[in-house]
Amino acid sequence: MIDNTTDDDQAKILALMYMLYEHGIQEVHMGGLMRILGVDNDTASLYDHKVFVMDEDFAKYIDDVQLSRDPAQLLH
Repeated sequence: MIDNTTDDDQAKILALMYMLYEHGIQEVHMGGLMRILGVDNDTASLYDHKVFVMDEDFAKYIDDVQLSRDPAQLLH
């Protein structure tokens, strides 16, 4: 899924996953996530059997990515 997306799409995916993680959800159904982000049902259904598990390493990765952000970059 992430391989065929733009940098902006990847940022949206990671931001949504991190928000879910921050609210105690550590398993993400990839087909469902794709639908939330507007992917058509036929494409998303190809990923309905995939689940991504977020652990402490995921949170550390996100923190590291945020720390390396250019301070002049607008966050929205």
